[in-house]
Amino acid sequence: MVNNLTKNITILTNGKADFTTEQFEKLNKHNIKIIETQISEIEHKDGKLKNLIFKDGNKIAFDVAYGAIPFTQHSDIPVSLGCELTEQGYLKIVLFKKTNVPNIYACGDNSIMMRSVANAVSSGNTAGAVANGELVQEQF
Repeated sequence: MVNNLTKNITILTNGKADFTTEQFEKLNKHNIKIIETQISEIEHKDGKLKNLIFKDGNKIAFDVAYGAIPFTQHSDIPVSLGCELTEQGYLKIVLFKKTNVPNIYACGDNSIMMRSVANAVSSGNTAGAVANGELVQEQF
């Protein structure tokens, strides 16, 4: 996603990179540098990024840094009910926001990486409509 903003990209792994051979080849093809040295400090002025300082003492100036923040569910209720999680930790859903557990639906940030109010509202609307439809069918 960042490649459409700049061609000057560096990936900082903060330790040994665990990319596959194919991933390394793709990164090399696009001239994306990889730095595996651990970061010790982020240097800024008034909140604006200046440099990243590494444990080996090297310092590199960056204009922007993006972080891959791991996702964690804020509640263990879905898992305690038997809902499966994806490899990234999101609730696993299929068509119409259904989980693997009958009558349990998931919508919004807990089930998809695309975080936005519009997406949360839309997916909530879908889950609610499907749940309502199934309740009506059950009562009929």
